[in-house]
Amino acid sequence: MDSIQSLEEAMHSLTPISKVMGISVVSYDRESLTVAAPLAPNINPHQSAFGGSLFSIAALAGWGLMQMKLSELLLDCNTVVMSGEVSYERPVLEQLLCVCRLPNDSAKVFETLVREGAASTTLTSVFKSNNKNAMRLAAKYHVKKKPGPDK
Repeated sequence: MDSIQSLEEAMHSLTPISKVMGISVVSYDRESLTVAAPLAPNINPHQSAFGGSLFSIAALAGWGLMQMKLSELLLDCNTVVMSGEVSYERPVLEQLLCVCRLPNDSAKVFETLVREGAASTTLTSVFKSNNKNAMRLAAKYHVKKKPGPDK
């Protein structure tokens, strides 16, 4: 991915429900990725964000962050979510805005990936509501180089 626009297009192509949910990539700064979605297509009967939507957006934020970083490193890899621990702390009543950040030890993770062809790491994605944490997903992602002579 060479831009947040190409990442957003990949999300919508590879995970079509993300387009229906209105997910957009807002920003990337080499250490974090911010994604957004409108409340309306992700609303529950209580007029707040549906927990399943929050989980999906948070998981895609982590996946997207990995794709951007792998692209910077010129690595062609598959990335999957292995597991996740979620905490819902308060309802989200406005636009859904999720930030995912690389962990402090991310350089070691990418060194392992280059050396061994695969690596796993935990990425944390957070939604805020009224400047307070509303939902947090700590998800473990597994990354593996795609097979090929130069991969």
